[in-house]
Amino acid sequence: MKIPINRNSFWSELFTAQLSQSGIKYACISPGSRSTPLTLAFASNKKIKTFVNPDERSNAFFALGLAEHSGSPVAIVTTSGTAVAELYPAIIEAYQRRIPLIVCTADRPPELLNCGANQTINQENIFANHIRKFFNAGLPSLNESKLLKIKKIAAEAVEISLKKNQGPVHVNFPFRKPLEPESFTDKIDKHFYDKIRNINLPASFSTLPSVKQHKKVMKAITGKSKGLIFCGWDNYRSDFPKLLVKFSRISGFPIIADGISGLRFGKHSMQNIISNASAFLKSKAYGFLLEAEIILQFGSAPTSNIVLDFLKKSQAEKFLINEYGDYKDPSRTARNIIKINPSEFLSELLTVTKNVNHPRNNRLNKIRQFEQLTEKIKEQNILNAEFPFEGRIIPEVLKSIPPNSNLFVSNSMPVRDLDFFSSAMKKNIKIYSNRGASGIDGIISTAAGIAVKSKFPTYLVIGDLAFLHDSNGLNILQNQKIPLQIILIDNNGGGIFGMLPIAKNKKYFEEYFQTPQTADFALLTKAHGGKYYRIKSWNMLKNTIFNYKYLNNFSVLHVKTNAEDSIALRKKYWEVLSGTIESQF
Repeated sequence: MKIPINRNSFWSELFTAQLSQSGIKYACISPGSRSTPLTLAFASNKKIKTFVNPDERSNAFFALGLAEHSGSPVAIVTTSGTAVAELYPAIIEAYQRRIPLIVCTADRPPELLNCGANQTINQENIFANHIRKFFNAGLPSLNESKLLKIKKIAAEAVEISLKKNQGPVHVNFPFRKPLEPESFTDKIDKHFYDKIRNINLPASFSTLPSVKQHKKVMKAITGKSKGLIFCGWDNYRSDFPKLLVKFSRISGFPIIADGISGLRFGKHSMQNIISNASAFLKSKAYGFLLEAEIILQFGSAPTSNIVLDFLKKSQAEKFLINEYGDYKDPSRTARNIIKINPSEFLSELLTVTKNVNHPRNNRLNKIRQFEQLTEKIKEQNILNAEFPFEGRIIPEVLKSIPPNSNLFVSNSMPVRDLDFFSSAMKKNIKIYSNRGASGIDGIISTAAGIAVKSKFPTYLVIGDLAFLHDSNGLNILQNQKIPLQIILIDNNGGGIFGMLPIAKNKKYFEEYFQTPQTADFALLTKAHGGKYYRIKSWNMLKNTIFNYKYLNNFSVLHVKTNAEDSIALRKKYWEVLSGTIESQF
C-alpha cells in the first residue's frame, strides 16, 4: 500500500527521532518559513521539550545556558539567511567552553544560491572556525541509503557534541518547497515507511583515551614542598573538590581558586583554598611566598590579570590538566598538557602519592595566615563599605541567596568583583559565567536557559550595558515565566574602562568608552511583565533577595552606583592591603 508524504517532513522526522533516541531532551526554536519541516518535526516529538524564542541570537544563548545546566546537548532550530548568522556569538561561547549544542539551520536549495534569491546566504560551514563538526544534510531524498544517512548524521552529531569532541555541531538542511507536511510530494510503500522509521541507531559513545603522564607528574612532585595548584572554570565532576582538597593536604600545595571555578563555595574543606590571590599578589613580598617549583593548572586561565601575570613570570614546571587536552595558558609558558578528566587524574595521582613523604616547611601555614589577614582587611574596607559601593554587591548577594542556588555573574566588572572580593564559604553555590569569549552579549538569555529547568533559584548579577545589550532576553523570561532574579549594577555606562589608562584622556573617554546610558530600567522591566525594585540600602538588597521564593516571574533589583567613587575605594583597598602585608615581612 502506498501512502502520501512530504519528503521534507519525513526527512526531518527521521532526524529528530534519532536525536531523541540518542538522548536529546530539549530544542530551542526560532520561527521561520524555510525551517518549517524541522520546527514541526521537533514540535511533534513527544520526547523532546521545545522552547520558542523569536530572537535567534537570544534563543541561541538560552540554549547555551540550558545545555550547560543540564549537561546534555540542546538542539537549536532557525531559518535561513541572516538568522543563521545571529547564532554565531553563542556558538563561539559554546565552542570556547565545550558546551554541547546541535545547531540545525534551514537553507535554500542549491539552485537558489548565488543568484540574488531572497533570504539566502552561503551557509556552507559558516561557523567553520568555531564548530566541532559540520554536516551538510543534503536535499531530502527517499533513497534508502540516504534516509539511513540522515539518521547517522543525527547520531554522530550527538556523539561528537557530547563526548568525542564536546561542543557545538552544525547540521545544515537545504529544503525545496513545499515545506508543509500536508503538501504531499511523494507516495511511498507503507512497509518501507515503517521500516525506516523504526530503525534506531545505537549510541556508541567512547571515552577519550587517557594520556598516562602520572609518572612524570609524580617525578616532578616528589621531594618538592613548593608546589601550587590553580583552578579555573571547568565542568568539574561532583567528586573533584573532595579529591582536590585531599591531594592538597597530602602534598602541602595551596589551591588558588578562581572565582568562577566554584571551588570557593561548598561543604568541602576550605583550609587550603586561597580566595584572595588577586589581592595580595599585588605585594611583591607575598608573590615571593607563592612562588613554586611546580604548578598544576586545572581548567581555564585566570580571570585576574594579576594572577595570570604571576603564572607567566613563574619559573615553575607547569602542567595543564583537562579532559580534552586544551591549551588554556595565555602566558604560553606551560610545556605539559595532560589529556584526562581532572577527577580521574587526581584519583590516580592520590593512589601513587598516598605513601610519599613530602618535605614540609612553614610555607603553607604562612600562606594561610596571609589569607586570614587579607580577609580581615577586606572585611574592614570592602564588606563594611557604605551603600552603594560596587565591590560589596556580590559578597552581599552571596550571603543572602539560599544554599544550592545558581549564581550567574556577567562579564566586565561583576566577574572581576567575584574573583576579587568573594570569600570561601561552606554554603553550596553553583557559579556560572560566559567566560569562553568573555562578551557581554546574551547574558540574560544564558541565565534564563540555566534557570528554566533548575530545581533551585537562579540569580544574575549584571551591569547596565550588558543588561541593555540583551534586553530581548527579558522577552524569554516573560514568555517562559522564568523567575530569574536580576541584580542590576548601574554605573551609567562602561565603568570598567575607568580603571584603564584611557580614563585619563578626558576629551574622548566619556563619549567613546564610558558611553553613559539614559534608558529607564523600570519601564523596560515592567514592559516585559517583570517586578522592579530600586534598591536604596544593603538591608533592602538583602531583604528583597530573601523574598525571591514568593515571586512567580522575573524581577530586577536596580542598584545605582558611582563608578568614580567605586574606583577610588578599590585603589584605597589595594594600598592598605599591600602596605599591611609588606609590613609583616
